[in-house]
Amino acid sequence: MKRNPVSPLSGLSRRAVLGRGAAVAAALGFGGQLSNADAQDATPDAMANHPIVGTWYVSTPAGPALATFFADGTNIQGLPATQAGPNGVVEYVSTQVGRWKPEGERGVHFTGVQLHSDANGTLTGTVTIDAHPVVSEDGQTLLDDNPQSGPVIRDAAGNIVADLRGTGGPPAMGVRMDVGAPGIPEATPTAATPTS
Repeated sequence: MKRNPVSPLSGLSRRAVLGRGAAVAAALGFGGQLSNADAQDATPDAMANHPIVGTWYVSTPAGPALATFFADGTNIQGLPATQAGPNGVVEYVSTQVGRWKPEGERGVHFTGVQLHSDANGTLTGTVTIDAHPVVSEDGQTLLDDNPQSGPVIRDAAGNIVADLRGTGGPPAMGVRMDVGAPGIPEATPTAATPTS
């Protein structure tokens, strides 16, 4: 079965997208723990059988991410290891780690945290992502166009520099990864440059 490619939004650095108030940053990720009430509502079977469980190639306004949702509510996302930070200085970005819980039969709410550091390994801050993706009926794609999704950017001391949740922005779209089908969008052929 051929999968529909998802076009990543290009030409935007992660910091630029965050600075412009994008509602969905970096990638899908989680943080925080399920409360006792959530844990009671989300039975182990409901968690294990939720369509979000699995690995996804996600295109976000800030670039691609690889997200894995585990049946125990854990989420881990692989992101590009560097990005342009303030004043164009390179920042190093950790894997994004967090938690998710069901919101209905196909939706989830997740919170994830990524650590940012400078070239010396000194923590420069964190980005926390809250998102609300919904898996398609066929279970092969996801979409987060929820206006409540977005990042909270903190400095190294934990002070909130920007809270961009609820500001709206371009959606995040994902394709379920499978053996032999990584979900990476196929390149669009470019027109050949004429020669003399």
